[in-house]
Parts: sequence; C-alpha cells; structure tokens
Amino acid sequence: MRRIQLVAAAALLGFSMFTGAAAFAQSGTAFRPLFDGTLEGWTVENDAAVSIVDGVLRLDEPRGWLRSNERYGDFSLRIEFRFVDDDTDSGIFVRAVADGTFAFGWPNNAYQVQLRNPIGESRFPPVGGIFRHGKPDGETRFDPADAERLSLGTGEWQTLEIDVVGETLRVRLNGEPLTEALGIENPTGFIGIQAERGAIEFRAFEIAER
Repeated sequence: MRRIQLVAAAALLGFSMFTGAAAFAQSGTAFRPLFDGTLEGWTVENDAAVSIVDGVLRLDEPRGWLRSNERYGDFSLRIEFRFVDDDTDSGIFVRAVADGTFAFGWPNNAYQVQLRNPIGESRFPPVGGIFRHGKPDGETRFDPADAERLSLGTGEWQTLEIDVVGETLRVRLNGEPLTEALGIENPTGFIGIQAERGAIEFRAFEIAER
C-alpha cells in the first residue's frame, strides 16, 4: 500500500511540475517569430559561424553565439531544430546578462538549455540539461535517460519548448515534459544560440511574451 501511495504521489508531482508551463503555453498569448529567415533582430557575437540557406538558420563550431538584440523576462519559446551531426553540441541561452564571456566566447551570467545530441559521446548533459553560467546552483529535475528516449536523432526536425516564468524554467522536447529548473535569478536578459561542436539548424524560432 505504501508503495502505491508513493507512486501516486510521484505521478501527481510530475503532473504539477509542468502544469504551469502548459497553462502559460496555452494561455492565448500570441507567438511571433524571432527568426524570420534573416538576421534582423540578432547580433553575431565572437565570430560565431552563422549562415542562412533556404530559410534555415545554421550555426557551426567552434565558438561564439547568436544574440537577440532585445532582452526578455517571462516568455515561452517554440523552436524547431535538428542535429546535423551525431556529436552536435549547442544550446539556447536565456536571461543572459552577458556582462562577460567564458570559454570560446560564450556569455557569462546566463542560463543555458543544452542542445546536445544524445547520440554523441560527450561527457556533458544531453538536450534539456541546464547550465547556470556565473550563477549559483539551484534545484533541477532532469533525467538524461528521458532526453535519449524523446530525442529523434540526427537529421530529424524536432520541437523544443522553453518556458521561463518568474524563477522557474521548464523544457519540453517533442511535446513531452523534460526539465524543470528552479532558482532562476536574472529577471531579464538576452536569448541566444550557442555555436560549439558540430552543426545545428533551425527552421522556426518563436516567442510569446508574458
């Protein structure tokens, strides 16, 4: 009986964990494109290799990032992307204050949602993992096994949804809940795309501000 109660409690926790994100995404707030087939509204930082072919945005290794010109607070992102290589490793920066850089020209004082292909052999977390660059640790609920199960693999178009509301960040991959991170401190910041390993492509990048 106790085991049944624990399972039920876990299921309830899993449901409540993403209820807020679903409610926000379906609140009727209109989405608008952040990427319109051009680099209008974006700035290339630190020599990132950025290109657009037939309306598809592509970032190649090994450095820099693509930064939004505007800062955003509470919002939801809808992204369509694909891993070009088995070892693709990229990321989406949110609430990036970007008052400094680290490593290969990436923004410090920022939160990063990983976009690493689970097929690769990197020691870093796969898609959905959270990095807190220049920020204190915080509670994160994320299981790499879920990322491996939900990811569609190399060359396939996939959907990523990121909700950042208050101090909570939630991620869905291909329609399924994947990540919840608490203690998100920066109230506003830039959105960005990391260029790191391999290549990654985007054909849609939309935002709904709350």
